[in-house]
Amino acid sequence: MRAIIISALIILAITTTGYMVWSNTSLQKALLQNLQMSKPQLSGEACLKVLEEKKASFSSLGNMQDKAPCGIENAVRIEGFSTTKLSGPLTLSCMTALSLANWFEDIGAKQVTHMGSYNCRKIRGSNIMSQHSFGSAVDIASINGASLRFDWQDEGEKGEYLRYSATAACDFFSNVLTPEQNSHLITKT
Repeated sequence: MRAIIISALIILAITTTGYMVWSNTSLQKALLQNLQMSKPQLSGEACLKVLEEKKASFSSLGNMQDKAPCGIENAVRIEGFSTTKLSGPLTLSCMTALSLANWFEDIGAKQVTHMGSYNCRKIRGSNIMSQHSFGSAVDIASINGASLRFDWQDEGEKGEYLRYSATAACDFFSNVLTPEQNSHLITKT
């Protein structure tokens, strides 16, 4: 299964349907292994080949192991996608990068501003490891000039585009958290 989390800034993550909650590393690893068995996976080389076919600008980083339990299996550093310019490089698992590329193509994302991807850390205010810790999350601030912080509630084109993009994300990922989940971060213009 694939997942996306869209917060006041969009966050993408491969998880199960609904919210993942765990309290220890062994449970977390078991859930991630179960996840990998329940969704179609491309092996390392096969995933890299599909990224090449999609004309993504990337470097293969192999398996990255930071400090336990963090690390990325089949990590890639994405500089950009064939039709999408990124504000900076992203370090993700190949499968997450591939899902991201497909979603960007689907929504016609030409320019994406993000605030990072791989980061070994816990979710703020909890003992749960963030999906950033496994290269399966990215924080997105804007798509095609539409800011999630400022335009999400906009009744015009920008707001409609962002809400459409969040809905479309469900075709590529299974969790979608919109700025409504972090309504205290939304700034009205």
